[in-house]
Amino acid sequence: MVEAPNFEYEYDSAFRKSFPARLSFAILAITTIVFVAALISYLFFQQERVKQETAASAKTQLHDAVMMMRLQTAEAQLRHDSLSLDDYARILQVVQPYQHSFTLLLNGEGQLVFASNPPFGTLPSDEQKHIKAIMGSRQGGMEEVLKGKGISLLIYEPVEGCDLVAGVVCSRVDILSAYEPLIVWGLVSFLIGLLVLFVACAIVIYRMAKPLHQFAESAVHIAEGNLDTPLPEIRSQDELKKLRTSFEYMQSSLKQHIEDLRKSTASQERLHSELVIAHDIQMGMLTTTFPERDDLELFAQMTPAKEVGGDLYDFIIDNDMVFFIIGDVAGKGVPASLYMAVTRTLFRSLAENYENAANIVREMNHVIATSSDTFVFVTAFVGVLDLRTHHLTYCNAAHNAPALMTKEGKCRLLEVEANLPLGVEDHYHYEEQQIDFPEGTALLLYTDGLTEAMYISGDGSRRLFGEDRVLHDMEKNKNASGIEIIDFLKQHVNVFADGTVQGDDLTLLFLRHGTKQKNNLTAPRRIIMKNEITEVSRMRGFFMSVCREHNVDEDLFKSLNLAIEEWVVNVINHAYPKGTRGHVEVTARVEGGVMTLMVKDHGIPFDPTQYQDVDIEADLEDRPIGGLGIFLVRNIMDTMHYERTADGYNVLTLTKQLNL
Repeated sequence: MVEAPNFEYEYDSAFRKSFPARLSFAILAITTIVFVAALISYLFFQQERVKQETAASAKTQLHDAVMMMRLQTAEAQLRHDSLSLDDYARILQVVQPYQHSFTLLLNGEGQLVFASNPPFGTLPSDEQKHIKAIMGSRQGGMEEVLKGKGISLLIYEPVEGCDLVAGVVCSRVDILSAYEPLIVWGLVSFLIGLLVLFVACAIVIYRMAKPLHQFAESAVHIAEGNLDTPLPEIRSQDELKKLRTSFEYMQSSLKQHIEDLRKSTASQERLHSELVIAHDIQMGMLTTTFPERDDLELFAQMTPAKEVGGDLYDFIIDNDMVFFIIGDVAGKGVPASLYMAVTRTLFRSLAENYENAANIVREMNHVIATSSDTFVFVTAFVGVLDLRTHHLTYCNAAHNAPALMTKEGKCRLLEVEANLPLGVEDHYHYEEQQIDFPEGTALLLYTDGLTEAMYISGDGSRRLFGEDRVLHDMEKNKNASGIEIIDFLKQHVNVFADGTVQGDDLTLLFLRHGTKQKNNLTAPRRIIMKNEITEVSRMRGFFMSVCREHNVDEDLFKSLNLAIEEWVVNVINHAYPKGTRGHVEVTARVEGGVMTLMVKDHGIPFDPTQYQDVDIEADLEDRPIGGLGIFLVRNIMDTMHYERTADGYNVLTLTKQLNL
């Protein structure tokens, strides 16, 4: 049974596990990634502008120093004097646009004559040469240098009139300092926005998670049958409002459905009760007390497909005259059962006034054809057997041809005129037929529920039981009683259908003229089983009844049952490939104090008599797997004989002296 979920609400759990929470966190993560990517992109595309802004102050100071050098050089020339390199260095030394910047002065030969800070001397020689080469071009401008150590800017300008080049280097630290305000304000803005978004998401989560939790809890209470469970109030006009409306509709629909179901169930219960009563009435109408006579054996049985059916059988014995009928009303259920009752009543009243089968059928047809405007027809077979003259007259009304078994045990279908069913055409002329019916002759009447019993395979193909199986089973059980023959046929139909639902009523009537067979203890008893292990219990009950009929003592019964059960289980488990449908047939006969058991299957060929006995005294690890079942059967029974028949059956025959 499925347990109801636990709905102890916790906000921290909802915040971590609910779908709105996961969605909000995803939005936060995406927003963070987008903002960081945008900031990096902005700094990347603004770096040139930042470099220009960083260099502006340095350019101005350097240009002022160069102009000062040029001015003092011009004044010295007017005085017919000259400035020393130290004079130029003092002018250039005041150029300090940034904390980490330093100035350089090259002469006309490209030699460094002044550096304001020691870091230039610590640079690798190739980088020093690169800077000198740039300044030696004497064109003036700005270049990126020292890229291996980060971006640095070299701003240089020639000093006209003295063959010198002055320059200033702005370090990476100075350049990045221009970014600091942008980065700081950007991060502050991002954190504030992230915090605001987080708070907004938390509010959304709490607003959505709590009513969703309440909806889930209400659904559990509704599932438990409390259809009046209150729903959370939703004031917003969004999906939650639609969800609440859907829940309200579900509650009202469930209430209406349960009310309709209650009424329907009550109605069905009344109908079922009425059908049970109708079933009991119908079965009570059928004769279940059969004659105890030496010159007549008669037994019949009906199994409806539903609670009530449209099949019928009946018989009347008047001294040495036996009137009998089997019929099948078109359709099933209550309407068919009503016409079944009418047909049976007509037969009983007409059989008292007519000794001719055709006249009985004609009068029944007239009444049924004129009694109702509804087109209903009945197939029927009516027979009259004179036990004194051994003569059978019969009339068929579109019913299945009965199976006739001679006293030698040969079976065939009785030759019948088809004729029309009862109720189709008034004043139809039904032909009567007759045959000699000597002692020992038997007749099996049946409805189409027997021959049209269906097996539906896994691929959808269909097979019918058919008349051939009926004749075969009768010949095989020729020495059995009528009860045993009918029981065997019903077993065979059940095994053949293999779970396919019975589609039609099944009615059987067996009649034999002469000495009854049911007290013949030498007659064989048979049972048919599916190759399913659950069938073993049926076989045990069958074998127990056989042993009781022959007064087999309890100890011997247990021993014999152990042997036959062992072999039947072996056949069920191994005779047929896994998943294959098959059957096992067991025949038991006791004659002359000897019990003969025959096990028959259509499975894989296997001859147990070819296997040697296992050494039961050997150690378990030295024994081969299997063989104990054959050893057990061989030691309990007196003889064991195997045969593989031409039609593909395995037949194992076992015998045991009973010493009765």
